[in-house]
Amino acid sequence: MSLSHAKLSKSNHDITHTKLLNDSQSSSQESISPRSIFAQCLVTMAVMLSSASCGMPIGYSAILLPQLKNSNDTLLIDDEIGSWIASVHSAATPLGALLSGVLMERCGRKSALQISALPLVIGWLLIGFAHNHALILIGRLIAGMSAGLCAAPGQVLIGETSEPHVRGIFSSIPFASYSFGILLVYAMGTFLDWRTVAGLSTLLPLFAAIVFFFLPESPVWLVKQQRDQDAKEALIWLRGGDVIQAKQELQELVSRVESTDSSDSSTCSTWKLLLQPSALKPFIIINVFNVMQVLSGTYLIVFYAVDILSSLGQSSEPTITSVNLTANITSNLPQNHIDSFLAAVLTAGVRFTFTIVGTIFLGLMGRRTLALTSGIGTGISAIAIAVFLNQNLTSILSSYAVSVGVLIYVALNTVGFMILPGVMIGELYPLRVRGFAGGLTFTFFNFFLFGVAKCFPFVRKFIGMQGVFWVFGTSSMVASVFLYLMLPETKGKTLAQIEDYFSGDNLLWVNKAQQKNRRSRSSSENA
Repeated sequence: MSLSHAKLSKSNHDITHTKLLNDSQSSSQESISPRSIFAQCLVTMAVMLSSASCGMPIGYSAILLPQLKNSNDTLLIDDEIGSWIASVHSAATPLGALLSGVLMERCGRKSALQISALPLVIGWLLIGFAHNHALILIGRLIAGMSAGLCAAPGQVLIGETSEPHVRGIFSSIPFASYSFGILLVYAMGTFLDWRTVAGLSTLLPLFAAIVFFFLPESPVWLVKQQRDQDAKEALIWLRGGDVIQAKQELQELVSRVESTDSSDSSTCSTWKLLLQPSALKPFIIINVFNVMQVLSGTYLIVFYAVDILSSLGQSSEPTITSVNLTANITSNLPQNHIDSFLAAVLTAGVRFTFTIVGTIFLGLMGRRTLALTSGIGTGISAIAIAVFLNQNLTSILSSYAVSVGVLIYVALNTVGFMILPGVMIGELYPLRVRGFAGGLTFTFFNFFLFGVAKCFPFVRKFIGMQGVFWVFGTSSMVASVFLYLMLPETKGKTLAQIEDYFSGDNLLWVNKAQQKNRRSRSSSENA
């Protein structure tokens, strides 16, 4: 009798947790209020300003290094100094990402974004008024830390203020604005001196910090701070004045926070909370995805676009000496190769365009579908490029054909692999460790990216360009298999439903899908 009861309890337990992520998407079927959408758009737009301002330092070295190489004053640089100017930004980003978790939990999501604007402005001013290389390096270092500070808070703020049916779209928009920031600094650098560009670049972060004063803080963070009245007012504003919906969401938030507080002892550290299944499982999924994303070339192809495109089709490949995509720019490229600056603009343009396309797709299809489409497409295109390069074709036509193939590869990679990890940070992590886990994830990601970017020139020299694309393609395929097995479908689900799914006794999403199909067939047979 007890055995039957245990089996029944386990069956009900499995059904409950499966239902949380497979039930009808009632939240997405609710009437959509234009005022509510507009309010959430304003929050997203403010995060976009912050993201664009953080994208500008990435693209800045593209216009800074060529000007310094041709400078007649004391700031003339060689490839070694140029490499450090380009890479030090990425080296400082993990520190900012680690601090962002603390800022988010203690000061709030919105306040963390406002604070991140200050070091960015200081960094730009140091660069603009620099009279030696040391000040430029310090300015780049501070700007890189600021980029790390604002990455996770922006994703978390959007995830906690958006309704389920628009959360995916809004969470991916900052990646488009990040790419736009790169394009913007390219455009300014085409016509303006590097000091002038640095001065003008202070305006966007200052404007973003001011805009946040007129927007509410995350209701989730306010409830955690026991500021229920402030959370209620924030929810009413975010839901377009719908008091009833705001009260319902507030009650759910309060219940969620109380239940998590009661289940955790007061002495339980944040690290112990991170090791619990509801946090550890999404932490593993997101960080493994980040590792495979980097190895699939998502950011390497941007850093080294000029070297890759300018060397394709040559009989002998030049050695790469730069970490940034334009640190190796010269004015004497052969005529049968795409101009280096045009290559930078093309890759940035494709990246910006397909982040927008990916944003649209997030509203039309599930996360799993987009991830698998992007992963398999990236893998096929990268392997096709590797096979083509193995033919050792050196004609102008073959050079341009491979270059176009690289741009297709960038498009397929960007549309899913680039934007999804950021969306996952705002969706998958549980309430009690969302800020800390998000900051820690960005820290690991940037450390790994910096290490891979530094090693890339030596790896490329050892295995050749075709070997590089074999690695990109293989990593994309492995990532696709991993995501197929592990990644749950979260489109249209509330953050509470997602958290409860990870709290359940499950590991592989495909097992849950198979259990659901078996139950459906069983129900049909019984009927």
